[in-house]
Amino acid sequence: TQQQMFFEDVSIEDDIPVLEKLPSTKQLFMYSAISWNVHRIHYDVEFAKAEEHPEVLVHGPLQGAFLGQFMTDWISPGGTLKKIAYSNRGRAFPGEPYRMKGRITGKRIDGSDHLVECDIWGENQDGDKLAVGSATAVLPSRGQ
Repeated sequence: TQQQMFFEDVSIEDDIPVLEKLPSTKQLFMYSAISWNVHRIHYDVEFAKAEEHPEVLVHGPLQGAFLGQFMTDWISPGGTLKKIAYSNRGRAFPGEPYRMKGRITGKRIDGSDHLVECDIWGENQDGDKLAVGSATAVLPSRGQ
């Protein structure tokens, strides 16, 4: 179980602990099914190669879901993910590690909300940023 993060425990420039995923072709097929995404580049290797990809591709929205999990895991049950935005910049492939990383860029209090702003990204095993974005979380305060 993740230890609860509190507003007072984080500082600007702190890194958020890495979350690593290893997407599989089965996961891509299932994600295609539940999202009604019938684009064959996500589950048909021969079609993906005909489209000039070396392998089937991890869905862009699945990469976004990984970033969402990364943030909600970090903020723990007492926190709230207030906002997340990302854009895909590169191709992710099944069977290759996909690492979510982040850094705290700001802290502020807005009314009763203790807000933490973060830069977030997903990268491949070579360190190439495949999805980049930002997130704002509300963390509980030790003083409340």
